[in-house]
Amino acid sequence: MSEVEALPPGLPRMINDRYEIESLIGRGGMADVYLALDHVLSRKVAVKVLRPDTATNPMVVNRFRREAKAVAALSHPNIVAVYDTGELPTTEQQHERLPFMVMEYVTGKTLKQVISQDTIDAEFAVRVARGVCDALDHSHANNVVHRDVKPANVMVTDAGHVKLMDFGIARALDNSATMTQTAAVVGTAQYFSPEQARGEQVDFRSDIYSAGCLFYELITGKPPFTGDSPVSVAYQHVGEIPPAPSEIAQNVDPIFDPVLAKVLSKERDDRFQSAGAFAAALEDALNGVEFHEDPAAPSTYTLPIYGNHDSTETGFAAQSAPLTSEHPVFAANDAPVETTRHRSNRGLIVLLSLIAVVAVALASFLVIRSIQADAEKRAPVAVPDVKNLSEDDASSLLRDATFNVRVEREFSEDVDENKASRTDPSSGTQVAKDSTVTLYISEGSEQRVIPEDLANQSEAAARDALRQAGLEVGNVTREDSATIPTDWVIGTSPELGSKVKAGSEVDLILSTGKVKVPDLTGMTLDEAEQVLKDQGLEKLSLSDSNNTEVTSNFAPGTIARQTPSASETMEQGGTITYDLAEAPPEPTPSDTPSESPSESESSGDSNSESPSETTSPSPTQSQSGKLPPPANPGEGN
Repeated sequence: MSEVEALPPGLPRMINDRYEIESLIGRGGMADVYLALDHVLSRKVAVKVLRPDTATNPMVVNRFRREAKAVAALSHPNIVAVYDTGELPTTEQQHERLPFMVMEYVTGKTLKQVISQDTIDAEFAVRVARGVCDALDHSHANNVVHRDVKPANVMVTDAGHVKLMDFGIARALDNSATMTQTAAVVGTAQYFSPEQARGEQVDFRSDIYSAGCLFYELITGKPPFTGDSPVSVAYQHVGEIPPAPSEIAQNVDPIFDPVLAKVLSKERDDRFQSAGAFAAALEDALNGVEFHEDPAAPSTYTLPIYGNHDSTETGFAAQSAPLTSEHPVFAANDAPVETTRHRSNRGLIVLLSLIAVVAVALASFLVIRSIQADAEKRAPVAVPDVKNLSEDDASSLLRDATFNVRVEREFSEDVDENKASRTDPSSGTQVAKDSTVTLYISEGSEQRVIPEDLANQSEAAARDALRQAGLEVGNVTREDSATIPTDWVIGTSPELGSKVKAGSEVDLILSTGKVKVPDLTGMTLDEAEQVLKDQGLEKLSLSDSNNTEVTSNFAPGTIARQTPSASETMEQGGTITYDLAEAPPEPTPSDTPSESPSESESSGDSNSESPSETTSPSPTQSQSGKLPPPANPGEGN
């Protein structure tokens, strides 16, 4: 994988703001190894990240964490150093936290590659064994047992240095070449010890046995036992003696045979008791010094069954035997001698009986204690209450209670977001140790409140506010508004402040920026202003067109005509032009005709009127419009 290629989903390019991933350099059964640059110390490092398909196995994850921390405490030139450990955060693509280790970057070949490519001489094999044994001595001194010493876990650098790596980590999922017990990997079949094959507890001498298998393969080209399956190889480790290396390869000096016979002993006590002692024996054999088993040291003191003890040893005054002139053999029938022998026999019987009773009592105690310990180990444990704790605190509490943790997320009405809402099984339930408990983390309430402050906001601001509230924008409609600017929010559907389900769609109602014009005709200016105020149309203004309209339909001084007319729409802040009503002018009355003197005299002399006289119209008649028609030209009165 090159720098330009995309990393696997969930793996960031920069880890802890320090380690920049550059390329993939190795892939194992449970983890991938990447070459990275440490920006703090400006050096190349190897970052081992647990693969996502194995991160769901709690046993693998816990073993990775535990042993990574244990190996990080080791510091030896023959051990690949571990600089840092941690966990990658969860992502949308990866829901499990992936543990990782930052290790020393070593260039070279594994010992497995060296064996398959080259013929190895005895000097190189002893040098490699010395490096491996020095690394094991250091780890054993720090109470760390490797349990998977094999050629694939030994690096030979380009400079020829030997580096031991993968302290019990890479072995966890190599199912094709490992034996397991109660789902725990105990080693690689071709290199593990008889006690590992029997499923017993291992110790540092198991690593020494594996180192012997490794050296056996170095000088012969193949491991001491091979078979069709790991099980068949395991049976050979338990019950068969491997052939001598000199019988397998003719170029192997027989001087190495007794050294390997001892290191590959079935019983731990018969092997070398330290890796350094094994390496020293190999170096002696390389230099021509044969290995001989040390004879068992004789006992320095044996308690005699018969006779008396020296008073200087017992601290008590020993009673002297009576003097006699006869040889003790011939005096065997004497009563005193027989009495002493009978007393000694009775004392021996009593002593043996007491020893037998104590042995039976001790064995019974050990059996009962073993049964109790096994019962305690299988005893169920109550699931702790983790509600309202953070994810890290809740996970740590569950792991401390010996449980494996799987994290799920759900909505909760009574628990804050990113807090533990519940567990499955529920808290207080008695569950077997090492069981998997599902931890549920709250994503907050599923009900979302439509923000009430969306009104009088821009469309973009309203969309952002809804998205932050966990809601989606639905349809967008528009309505006239006298106060809300164009394309700003008037309201929503459902209404502002109402509760809806998370992820629901909310329709937006936006302003068109226009106003429906009210009908102001027949109103005075003060009344029209009040109507505009009551309807929230203060932004509309009235403007006199300087025109009047003569009409009898409206009272003088009221609005007789407006532009725009009622029910039309206009932009906010527009102007309504009006014409005021004016009363029609009153008609002018006709003049009264003058009287002639003769007529006056006649009228004075007589009370009768001339039939030809006509009376002038009264003002009432003039106002009602009933006036005489005008005279035609040429006609007389």
